[in-house]
Amino acid sequence: MDTFIEKVVDFGVTKFKSISAFDENLETLKRNVKQLSDKALDVKTEVENQERFGKKKRKREVESWFDEVIKIEEELRELREEVARRKKNGGALEKMNGRVGELLEQSKHFGALVHDMYQRKECPPLLAPQVHEAASKQNLEVIWTWLQAANVSSIGIYGMGGVGKTTLAKHIHNRLVNEYRYQVRWVTVSQGFSIKGLQDGLAKIVHLDLSNEEDEHIRAGQLNQAFQVRKNIIIILDDVWDRLCMEKLGDPLGVEGCKLILTTRSYEVCKKMGCQKLCEVKKLNTYDAWDLFRRSLGCETVLSPDTEPIAKSLAGRCKGLPLGLITLAGSMRGVTDIREWKNALIEFPDDMESDVFKVLQYSYDRLRDTNMQECFLYCALYPEDDVIDRDELIGRFIMEGLVKGNSREEEFNQGHTILNKLVKLCFLEAINGRVERVKMHDLVREMALRITNVKARYMVRAGIGSYVPEERDWTFDLNRVSFLKSYILGIPEDMAPNCPTLSTLLLSNCYLRRIPESFFRHMNNLQVLDLSYNSMLMDLPSGISNLGSLRALSLRKCTQLRFIPPLRKFKNLRVLDLSGTGIKEVPQGMGSLVKLKCLKLPLRVNARGEDLISLALLEEFAGQICDLHNFNKFMRSRHNYEKDWWYAIFVGQEMSASHHHDFGDSILKQRRVIVQNCSIEAGRGEAPTSILLPHCIDILEITKCHGLNSCLVDNFLSHTTSIRGLTCRISHCDDIEWIVNVPSGRNTTTDPLCICFHSLTLAYLRNLVGLCKGKIASHTFSGLTELCISYCYKMKKLFPRSILQDLQNLEKLDVSLCAEMEEIIATEEVGSSQSRNPQQHLITSTTSVFPKLKELNFDYLPFLKRICEGKLICDSLESMTFLGCSKLKRMPFYTPTTNSHPFPFLRKIKVQEKWWETLEWDQPHIKNLLQPFL
Repeated sequence: MDTFIEKVVDFGVTKFKSISAFDENLETLKRNVKQLSDKALDVKTEVENQERFGKKKRKREVESWFDEVIKIEEELRELREEVARRKKNGGALEKMNGRVGELLEQSKHFGALVHDMYQRKECPPLLAPQVHEAASKQNLEVIWTWLQAANVSSIGIYGMGGVGKTTLAKHIHNRLVNEYRYQVRWVTVSQGFSIKGLQDGLAKIVHLDLSNEEDEHIRAGQLNQAFQVRKNIIIILDDVWDRLCMEKLGDPLGVEGCKLILTTRSYEVCKKMGCQKLCEVKKLNTYDAWDLFRRSLGCETVLSPDTEPIAKSLAGRCKGLPLGLITLAGSMRGVTDIREWKNALIEFPDDMESDVFKVLQYSYDRLRDTNMQECFLYCALYPEDDVIDRDELIGRFIMEGLVKGNSREEEFNQGHTILNKLVKLCFLEAINGRVERVKMHDLVREMALRITNVKARYMVRAGIGSYVPEERDWTFDLNRVSFLKSYILGIPEDMAPNCPTLSTLLLSNCYLRRIPESFFRHMNNLQVLDLSYNSMLMDLPSGISNLGSLRALSLRKCTQLRFIPPLRKFKNLRVLDLSGTGIKEVPQGMGSLVKLKCLKLPLRVNARGEDLISLALLEEFAGQICDLHNFNKFMRSRHNYEKDWWYAIFVGQEMSASHHHDFGDSILKQRRVIVQNCSIEAGRGEAPTSILLPHCIDILEITKCHGLNSCLVDNFLSHTTSIRGLTCRISHCDDIEWIVNVPSGRNTTTDPLCICFHSLTLAYLRNLVGLCKGKIASHTFSGLTELCISYCYKMKKLFPRSILQDLQNLEKLDVSLCAEMEEIIATEEVGSSQSRNPQQHLITSTTSVFPKLKELNFDYLPFLKRICEGKLICDSLESMTFLGCSKLKRMPFYTPTTNSHPFPFLRKIKVQEKWWETLEWDQPHIKNLLQPFL
């Protein structure tokens, strides 16, 4: 990758004429320092962008270079002050210019600015139930002993389905993760695996990118080379059904230090794979089986002495199979009535023997909620061992009409309730992480597919390798068909499945290139059609326009698709997702979609107000609106809409690349409006028009807009912001002087259109004077938790003292690169106005209190002289930064008693040590307490 520095302009350094030409040389030095400062800002921006996600860290050389640049800038200011006192030192001038040249030259040779942060654990531990059974603990220790032996490179774990093989392997994986010397990779194989998919999984452990190589043999060679340079790699292959050719997977066993663990139902597979050590996982004995069943019932299920023998008999029917015991116990959780236990024992057939499917079927029948049963069966449409995003799954439930409510939020709440019950009943496994997900055990999925072969009539070909659909597989009575994440080589040209009852067809992520014209001819009942993530699909058959029963159509991320047939017949359509397609115009007939609830347009499509006004039932919208005039028209049409609705709206002609990820979520989780490169000027001498924001807005971003009033809130008004308040980001808007400016005599306390802030980020507002002026409503800033200001060159005072009482929830304060900033808390009110409340009990004339402030950052504020006039109490601080604040001489931090630590939660301090030593402290003991954190 080209380094950033190679793209930066070579500034060079202008040479001095002579020491005697002092004034001219000073001007030359100022220009050179300006060039150095500009370059430092560019480098800083690039470094911070790369550090943003926590995986990169700036090099020490770069950090030291930044410090030297700050020193040069401070020395130049001191030199200019000496010149003002008629002291001229030509030698110092020339020496400084030489250092500037050295710093510029050094920056050309940085190479990479950052390096990868070393992470000891390359993968997180896997969620696994605790091991209590003696046999399981023994198996765990035996396998661990084998792993320590140098002469053992392959271990096979085998046993019947549902007996606990994967659980045992997960515990091995987690112990390996916690061992410093091992690199471990878990790969789920399953029945529908592909060699390329397994190669991609293994490539992650060696940080190898195989995306540009298609040939399996070349990929295998690259994997092998990567294995050669790694040490102590352990690969766990879960759920292997047949012999795998390890040579195609990079031949890890041929590399010294590499080991393999596999789980399988078949002893023969272990032998075919050449496993040196074998561990059979057997069914539980009677004692351990009852113990597992009892624990799975949960502590809330209290069994009486009369009920317990019946429960033991029921547990005994599972014949020691852990999956059966857990699932059956889940279905009985909370049952304490002995009559219900007796009934369950009668209903449970005697001929179960060791057939886990019959146990699972019995637990399924006990659901007795047909809607929940249907939601459970729907999960089987996903590939085996697939980890499913909960929100995505619920979105599909909504498409199918499986969950219903008066609003989108009600539907999602109902969907989460159903999934929570299925997890609690052990039909699904919860996968914790940044995104909430669920997973279906392969045996539970197999049981679900058996049911759908008899009742609901599913055809599931999800997650399989190369495949060509055959018309004979599409039976007359099919209800749902899924090819999710399969590789369809092509659909035969004359294929026209006769499926008049088919309601759902999932062809997402199938590498489709073309769909024959005849394909949908006999699918008149089709209600859900998902063609998403087929990036090579360029055309749709015209016959798609005749699917008048459609409720949901998703073409999401079909990037090559340029045209969609007319939509006039889609009178029943509720969901239309065109996001990420190549479509450039609003589809014909969209105004006829009167039942549409969810619309997502590609960002190339500039919608007009009239395109959207007829969609009166819309509850979810993502897309681009061409200008503020059309945005206003759309907002007025929504003015009386009483339901809660969700949106991600970009207003403007062309979105910057940095914003594209904000519109990438398949399920909207925040209400967002971005306004970019727009003009609010009405023209013809008329006053600018205020912009009415949609209700309950979470995030507002305004960038490079013109014609704004000097006060931001005079332009953007909202009926209601979200309960948390507004997250607002404003940049490159030169007209703004104030965020809030209340004219004399105006009272905003009860103003229903007043914006309430949760987070506020301001950058590159070159005429911004201050945050607020006048008597503002207390709730404007009372919910503010984060304030970040940078590159606002005219700001001299940050807070007027009158609003300090409203900042009691502030958690983060970050002020940087504001060259004229002199005071954080103004000694005098900014602009006018006495305090709104002279009886402030938290903020006095001598003490300022920020009880929740955790992070305090002041970076490059060269004229900052004072934080506040009196005392400052911030006893929740966790980190603080003071860089480039050379004129700040006094630290006002205060603690009521000398015995207490002013910052009990403090973790780090970042300062320039020389400056730190010169500071004056109101309470000198605080400085001593902070010394260990430097």
